[in-house]
Amino acid sequence: MKPVRDLLKHSSIYMIGQILTRMASVLLLPFYTHVLTRAEYGITAILDLTAAILSTFIAGGMVSAVTRHHFDGDDEQHHDKVWWTGLTMVVTVCTVICLTMYLGRQVLADVTLGEDVANGAWFYTLSILTLWFTVVGMIIDAYLRALKRSGVFVAISLGRLLFNIAINVYLLVGLKMGVEGLLIGNLAATILHTAVLGTVFVKSRGRYVLDKVIGHQMFRFAAPLVFTAIASMAMHEADRYFLRVWESMDEVGVYSLAHKIGFAVNTLCLLPFISIWHVAIYDIERMPNASEVFGKFFGWFTSGMGILLLGASLTVHPILPWLTPDAYGEAIDLISVVLLGFFVFGLSFMFEVPSLLTRKTRLMLPGSIAGLAVNVIANMLLIPIMGSWGAAWSGVLTYLVYSFCILFACRTVMKIEYPWLRSLATTAAFCGTYVGLRYG
Repeated sequence: MKPVRDLLKHSSIYMIGQILTRMASVLLLPFYTHVLTRAEYGITAILDLTAAILSTFIAGGMVSAVTRHHFDGDDEQHHDKVWWTGLTMVVTVCTVICLTMYLGRQVLADVTLGEDVANGAWFYTLSILTLWFTVVGMIIDAYLRALKRSGVFVAISLGRLLFNIAINVYLLVGLKMGVEGLLIGNLAATILHTAVLGTVFVKSRGRYVLDKVIGHQMFRFAAPLVFTAIASMAMHEADRYFLRVWESMDEVGVYSLAHKIGFAVNTLCLLPFISIWHVAIYDIERMPNASEVFGKFFGWFTSGMGILLLGASLTVHPILPWLTPDAYGEAIDLISVVLLGFFVFGLSFMFEVPSLLTRKTRLMLPGSIAGLAVNVIANMLLIPIMGSWGAAWSGVLTYLVYSFCILFACRTVMKIEYPWLRSLATTAAFCGTYVGLRYG
């Protein structure tokens, strides 16, 4: 089956890039945790969280919309209209939002970082600039994935990574600039990355053309996904805000380290697959036995992800103490719970397929609303009692509600027969294996 071959081929290429990227992130952990205090690490986590939520709000839905409309036609004129229109819409919205944030940067810093962080407004200025270039780059990233130019995508990403590492080391160690140096390094790397992507985009596309009809269609497709994307990001990251309110910035730093490692492992395992999955589903849709193929992929997905995340959960315990100072030791046992949450969240990418194929993206709204509500309530109830553990288990509960609400909503338009018994047995075996090996 050609869609399956394409999925395996391009996922493998994306996997190479992700392996190198995540290996670099892990190897740099000793560096960052030694040059930054727990409170400084917490500040960077809050800044990253705010930027991530806003970038998802601006471009999250449009990335899916332009990818979906790309496959509505095969001629280059249609592709010119889709990508130039999508890029124009994102740049316009991003510019307005970034200007608004810049004007209110002091208030934003006081609310999210606390009034005791003296350079909060300057930190947000650097983060806002990084946000603008990041969002523009997200659309062009989607363009390369739609064309299945995975080799170009990975090459550019690795170049950006190497440059980012070099400049961060220089600013943090050579100039001892702390959080400011980290932000400046990230901004410089993002500008370079987006400039290279933009050059590839301009040279490979035709003349600039703006199509209002396509723009309106993409807006209707993307609008429900915007709320879904924001809710999803909030479910991933909002616990940092609750920890800052009920605990301390030090606790934010420890939990952020655990979450970052869990997120890095999840990204390494999931992102290469998802990067091409959202393209491959439209090829699979054309197959006569599409529903059966989607069911098989679900079984393969749960087994593959389970094996990878189980291995990661067992590996971090002996390795992490060698990489980080004793002050971050509490993060070790949190990582397995964070990974369990990400495993459950990953199921949503299987369950959302009917809504994307039928363009009924509104079907994802109930799951987003329910998941966000559970996240807020669970964090408010559990963090004051359990601290970081409460945040981690709140994530698991949130993703359970989110993923299965999407499943029930999407089954109303397309029923896919998932191998439930085998998948549940496999998942239970993974969890039992972890508990037995870790505590038995």
